[in-house]
Amino acid sequence: MSTDLHPSAVIGTLTIDLRLNGPRRSANGGFAAGTVSRSVDADVVTVRLHKPVPLGREMNVVAADGDGIRVVDGARTIATAHAGTLTDAPPPAAPSYREAVLARAAHPLAGVHHPLSDCFVCGPHRPDGMHVTPGFVPDRPDMLAAPWVVGADVSNAGLAHFAAVWGAIDCTSYPARALRSGELCLLGTMTADVERRPRVGEKLVVFSWTRSHEGRRYETSAAMVDAAGAVVARADATWIALRHQRLHALRVRRRPAPRVSY
Repeated sequence: MSTDLHPSAVIGTLTIDLRLNGPRRSANGGFAAGTVSRSVDADVVTVRLHKPVPLGREMNVVAADGDGIRVVDGARTIATAHAGTLTDAPPPAAPSYREAVLARAAHPLAGVHHPLSDCFVCGPHRPDGMHVTPGFVPDRPDMLAAPWVVGADVSNAGLAHFAAVWGAIDCTSYPARALRSGELCLLGTMTADVERRPRVGEKLVVFSWTRSHEGRRYETSAAMVDAAGAVVARADATWIALRHQRLHALRVRRRPAPRVSY
């Protein structure tokens, strides 16, 4: 990769695997942010995505002011990251695993093929994906949830990759109101704390709620809990709705809705 950086400024490199897409030509925001976060020596990390993160391209990691880093592709800053803090407001009660499965089945685009349905994390029909497809929790219309059973393909030594945990939280943190109204939003900033890496085969519930909404900007929070209700990971996210682009307008053809199982 060509760059104008002095070699001494580069502290590392990273590459997002081609299969880890969100939109079809760029990386899933959570996987990208989680990968970037590993270059910051902190338990809680804030990552800002400045541009769509390219797939299959080696990018340089360079030191920034303070404890931060930048990820650059040539002369372009793709992402920045630094130690962060999470909001201290207590989360709402977590839905059950059964409710999360029902929520996934209630995803409004579950039976629709569209340009975002091939996301590695939340694409309901992606054969090699994680299938963390968020939908509306029964009787809690302002909360999104999805189940996640950790797969061996997103793990190492029996434990989920950090970036996979970020990915699961990212897609589930999509604003419920935006999903209901069909607004197309992109992840801007994500702050997360992974308290432990879940085990392969472990059944988890990921859920989210919206803290604030002003104009095109949504502030959401999300949590991942295990079968005992203990928090595995938490995150805060900023989502920006795109002008003149809507999810419903992206529908191109229908597919059968996925079967509900527990």
